[in-house]
Amino acid sequence: MPFALRLLFWISLLGAVACGGAHLASFAGYTPLSLVALLGLVLLLFIVWPLVIWRWRRVPRRNLVSEIFGNIPRWLKFTAVALLVYAFANYFGCRALNAWGDPVKLDDGRLALQAKAKIVRVLTPAEFRAAQIVQVRMLTGELAVFFALAAVMAHAVWIKTGPAMANAKV
Repeated sequence: MPFALRLLFWISLLGAVACGGAHLASFAGYTPLSLVALLGLVLLLFIVWPLVIWRWRRVPRRNLVSEIFGNIPRWLKFTAVALLVYAFANYFGCRALNAWGDPVKLDDGRLALQAKAKIVRVLTPAEFRAAQIVQVRMLTGELAVFFALAAVMAHAVWIKTGPAMANAKV
């Protein structure tokens, strides 16, 4: 694997592991990443994905469908589909847990779940904290999926362009 592609793969994989760890910790009611760290990971994702897409677009179109240039393994395809299914399940599950609203602090000091301009319900401080943890869970879950998908795509690019082609059976 060329160095630039390997670097992109490892950055994506480490981002997925970091977000996945924070995502799993949110199920225990703990948020190990601060808002600044989460925003840094979002910015990193906006760097990683254009680079992955740029590398993907450099693969000749005939190589993408040809088995001569290395077959994308079934487990890699299954992983990509499973990640996409989890992204949707995570998003809709977390939105449903928060009654399709966002935890906000109102001008009068009350804590509430708000959907657009409508107050869904007023929360206690413990419920407000739980709603914030669900929001962090949603964000870290989505970030973990997108970083993992970037790693999957980088691996597929390597299969379709790199030395993996030499092992292909004709």
